[in-house]
Order: sequence, then C-alpha cells, then structure tokens
Amino acid sequence: MSSHILIADDDPVFRVAISSFLESQGHTIGCAETAAEVTKSMGERRWDVLVTDISMPGNESLELLAALRQSTYPLPVVVVTGNPTLQTAVTSLRHDAVDYLTKPIDFEQLRRAVDRAIERGRKVQAVSRARDQLDEWSTTLRGLQEALVPHVVEENEGRGPIVNDPLASLDADARESLSPREQEVLISLAEGSSTRELADRLFISEHTVRNHLKAIYRKLGVHSRTELFSKLTKWGSKTSH
Repeated sequence: MSSHILIADDDPVFRVAISSFLESQGHTIGCAETAAEVTKSMGERRWDVLVTDISMPGNESLELLAALRQSTYPLPVVVVTGNPTLQTAVTSLRHDAVDYLTKPIDFEQLRRAVDRAIERGRKVQAVSRARDQLDEWSTTLRGLQEALVPHVVEENEGRGPIVNDPLASLDADARESLSPREQEVLISLAEGSSTRELADRLFISEHTVRNHLKAIYRKLGVHSRTELFSKLTKWGSKTSH
C-alpha cells in the first residue's frame, strides 16, 4: 500500500533511518522537526499517515495530537517515543493514535503499524464520501418534494397506481420515520419502477432494494405494494382537502 507519509521528529538520525525504511517500502516521505512544521506541511498537501515523536518542540504535552482532531481532514497517527510512560500511552490512544511504538524502533513493527494506519485512513475516507453522497441525496429528495405535484394518481402500463409525490401524501411523523434512502426508494417505487429497475437506478443490489421495501412496509404499516399504493392514494386525497 503505497502512501504519502509525514515523519515528525527532531532527531535527524531517527528521521533518516525510518525515512529510508519507509521509502524502501514504496512510500513517499516528508519530514518535519516541530509541531509547527507538521501543521504547515498539512496545509500544503494531504498526507495519508503521520509518524510522530512525542518529545519535540510544540508537542511536549501531546498538543499536536489534540490539534489534529480539529484538522480539516482525518490523519491517522503512529506515535513513537524514546521515553514511554503510561500517561503518554493512554493519552495517545485517547486521541485515536493507531499505535504507540517505542525507540529503538522495530522496523517490522513500524511497517505493520503504518499499514494499519493507511487502512484506517481509507476506511474513514470511504465513510466521509458516503456521508457526502447521503447529503446530496437528501438535497435531491427535498428538491423533488418541492417540485412534484402531490396526490396525482395514474396508471402505468398495467404496473399499478403511481403517486407522483408519495412523500407529500404522508404525515410528518411517517415521512420522518423513513431514512433518506428509503424515501428515495419510495419515490422510485411510486414512479412504477420494478425491483430490478430500482436497483439499477440507485446503483444497489436487488437484495438491498428488497430490504428497503421491507423497512418501508413496516414503518408505514402495510404488507404489499398494492396496499402501499392504496394507502398513499387515500392519504394523498386527505392532504388535498
């Protein structure tokens, strides 16, 4: 797993040693001697992992780890120290450090710690991207709710009734009980989409679609599409009066 790793330590011998080792593993390396240099480097480019000493200027009380928790992007940290104490070990782990290593460094142990840090960073980024996508879906759904005309019932080539704005047909409690993805499934369902079409449209598996449908049925108190459409139509007619 090749990544960009920032090494922070005021001991030049140590920096050179672990820089050479991590470069031999295929990583791109940057170096800093103080906490201030770490902050500056993070502002200039995005790093995948920080390997940092404790006893260096600006980090005498692990101030750097506390500051990193407020940074604009998550940076997995591997802490190294030549003066290990229970207090610094506990504090490091409380600040979400991936590992706490002692000098002299065991290079194989360092390699494993860096690999774990890289993997954690990738998982955090995946979660962040998913959260951003969910926010986009929520915005799209709100736009659909505002744009679609409520309580219009049609026929769709024998597939059954369609409610153009099923969300507007629901009362506030029922609407809020549905997750953003379930609301999206309900809208597509109301447009007459089959399970396969829903899966293709939403880029999910048919099994996932069926699970969402089960959740929708349970939350809205129905047991089938026919019963769902019947209720949506009744609810829609009530909201129109």
